Amino acid sequence: MDTQSIKVELIHWLTELQDPKILEQLQAFKHRQEGGLSDAHKGLLDERIASYEKDPGKALDWDDVMKELEKDL
Repeated sequence: MDTQSIKVELIHWLTELQDPKILEQLQAFKHRQEGGLSDAHKGLLDERIASYEKDPGKALDWDDVMKELEKDL
């Protein structure tokens, strides 16, 4: 099947698609391909940055996180 046929087949499938989860996943994939962050991801990053700035002492560095995980295994 050539590229154009695949695109047409996917377009037809997409127009009939009713599952919001799959649509959201496709939209997220599209944003990743475009190199941008979704509004949800931007919001999450803003929340985490604000949390860190509020109390930087609560943050763990990567080595500490890995040590904690290894203890549980």
